[in-house]
Amino acid sequence: MSNTPNSEIQFLDKDKNKQDEIDLLKILFLMLSNWYWFALSLSVVFVITWLYITHTLPTYRVSSTVLIEEDKSSRVNIGSDQLLQGFGLRPGMKNLDNQLLILTSWSLIDRTLKELPFETEYYTKGRINEVAFYPESPIKVYVDSSYIIPRDIEFRLKVLDNLHFSIVREGKNTLAHEIRASFGDTIMLAGGRIRIEKVYGSYNGKNTPSAIYFMLHSHDRLVESYKSRLKATTASKEGTIIKLSLDGTNRKMDIDFLNKLMEVFLNNNLERKNLEAVRTINFIEGQLSGISDSLSITEDRLQKFRSANRVMDMSAQGQQIINQAMSLENEKAKLVIEANYYEYLADYLSKDMSGELPVSPATMGITDPGLGNLVVELANLQSQYFSNSMTDRNPMKAQIAQRLRNTRDALFETLKGVRRANELAMRENARQIRAINASAVTLPKTERELLGFQREFKLNDVLYSFLIEKMAEAQIQKASNTPDNEIVDRARQEGGIVSPKTNIAYLLALLAGFGIPLVIILIFKALDNVVKEEDDLKKVTDLPVTGYIPHSLSSDSIAVFGDNFSILAESFRTLRSRLQFITKEIKSPVILVTSSMPGEGKTFTAMNLAGIYSMTGKKVALVEFDLRRPQIYGKVGIKVEKGISTFLIGQHDLKEIRIDSGYENLDIVPAGPIPPNPAELIESSKTEELFAKLREQYDFIIVDSAPVGTVSDSITLARLSDATLIIVRHGKTIAPLLANTLNGITNNGIHGISLVINDISHQNMKYSYSYRYGYKYGYRYGYHT
Repeated sequence: MSNTPNSEIQFLDKDKNKQDEIDLLKILFLMLSNWYWFALSLSVVFVITWLYITHTLPTYRVSSTVLIEEDKSSRVNIGSDQLLQGFGLRPGMKNLDNQLLILTSWSLIDRTLKELPFETEYYTKGRINEVAFYPESPIKVYVDSSYIIPRDIEFRLKVLDNLHFSIVREGKNTLAHEIRASFGDTIMLAGGRIRIEKVYGSYNGKNTPSAIYFMLHSHDRLVESYKSRLKATTASKEGTIIKLSLDGTNRKMDIDFLNKLMEVFLNNNLERKNLEAVRTINFIEGQLSGISDSLSITEDRLQKFRSANRVMDMSAQGQQIINQAMSLENEKAKLVIEANYYEYLADYLSKDMSGELPVSPATMGITDPGLGNLVVELANLQSQYFSNSMTDRNPMKAQIAQRLRNTRDALFETLKGVRRANELAMRENARQIRAINASAVTLPKTERELLGFQREFKLNDVLYSFLIEKMAEAQIQKASNTPDNEIVDRARQEGGIVSPKTNIAYLLALLAGFGIPLVIILIFKALDNVVKEEDDLKKVTDLPVTGYIPHSLSSDSIAVFGDNFSILAESFRTLRSRLQFITKEIKSPVILVTSSMPGEGKTFTAMNLAGIYSMTGKKVALVEFDLRRPQIYGKVGIKVEKGISTFLIGQHDLKEIRIDSGYENLDIVPAGPIPPNPAELIESSKTEELFAKLREQYDFIIVDSAPVGTVSDSITLARLSDATLIIVRHGKTIAPLLANTLNGITNNGIHGISLVINDISHQNMKYSYSYRYGYKYGYRYGYHT
């Protein structure tokens, strides 16, 4: 059978449907009750945000775009599809990814910064921030490269007048003394030699700041700084346009850096394209050096022979022989060029792999398709393997290395075949030349000699003309080369200030101002194991709450007699009414008042509950069964000479120990002297005898017992009682201890247990309980209902 009234059940069911709304209200009331913490948090956070915004240099974003042409040479790579198949990359996309890495590589940024005057930074300091001088500066520092000067150290220069200055090193390790010098003088500074010149112009006179700071940056740190800030992304998924961006505090420097970076990138691309033409030109120049000398010698010998023998033309037979011989000599010249190239290529393959690409056979007029394709494939693979983007961690590097070895091996075998074919062709050519020479025996001696000089000259002339033609072709190719890539947009500022964003900063400050204290309060609330509201009790037990006792400001022990129409008195009347649902069929019920720990107000509750019962005209006994730490006698001024302890040992009877409280219908049965064995006395049969006598003489018996959570005395008394009230003091009762106490009571078979929440402050009544139980009080806001 439930001890909760039907109206109470209906009210709780209705209130359960509004749980979410009530939880939000609780959070709101929690914030309102701690408004001062939120006000303090908002003030601190907004001050910090204001200081951050006003003391932080604004950051700007500059960007540029560059068009990357698809790598057309990759389309003719033999076997390139097999290489890329496992990675799902098309040659064009592979090239784009490589260009992204090259644009942000250390080597390219290093080359860029070497062409910019960024290693020496000039700036001045205001009250809040630093202001950089760029591109103009009031001074110029020249460093003597023969001396090593410390880097990344700040120096402060003070302009004394138009001719003189003083300089000191800033930081912890300052110079022992200030150095004074004139502009243009060479001075020793931090172990190095520098010369400082004053730049006359816009900073002359009043515009020149009195204190100028400068720093000589370490080149490596400067490169790392720009590398960490530089971002390169594709402008679209399908296109090959790359967007470069930099976030920094100096827009002009970042714009100049991006423009110079793109310029160096395009020049680097053009240099790579010109490498093949340069290698071809160098190869042809090596061949020409020997042919040119031979041509001059043979031409001189031919002229001298003609002059000496006065022979200019040959006979018809001789002319025919010379024509046949020249045809064979032209063929020999071509075979010699091919043989020289094969020798060069064999020497190239015999060396270790390097980043130098081989000269293409097509540039030397060699049209063998197998050899040409293998040389092109080798060049492309080496270009990928030795590129800046191919790091050791790249999973493709091992596959490319294997393909390089396979291609070199295949090229070795192909080269052996073409060299053998070349040797056979040269032998056949030599045989045919010998046959022509044999047919010239019939000619006169002078013509035979002229034929020899003329053939030698023609051979060198053909070789020289061929090489000169190839040289011209290579030079034209070099002159006509243009970069594969193209600048779309030069660097410019993109949008407004990147950071700090004032609106976002204050919005975050507002959220933090509310969020930080709220989170802290909720954490403390979650960690707080003290009962502060009824929801805390629901986490511990399902027992009903029978009464709600507000905080009492009265100095009277039994406060209900002091003001019969107070909130306190009305709360005890409500408790009395609810107890009737538990004790309505019981004559002279015994109501036990206990708690889980001392100091929760059980004695106060027992005394005032007894007083409110006595107001009904019924005879009430207030029994002090806390034999270990009795309190009632002290509150009402009773001398401890006899009481329950003396009754239980048989020294006195009930008539002798009960005392008139001075209030109508209310008697007090004190505890008496503190015995050495209270638990044994309470468990004796005399306790049952005492309760029997009290039931005969009184209408209600209110028992104040020891805390049931600390001693076992109250368990025995609870078995003899008709109702047990567990006092829960607001803001003091520890929830885990209360849970253990209730578990111990229920495990001992005690029934009729209910809870009473004691010492609720007016503020907590309003915020914690009034929305659910407000109408149950006689006074909600301080007036009688």
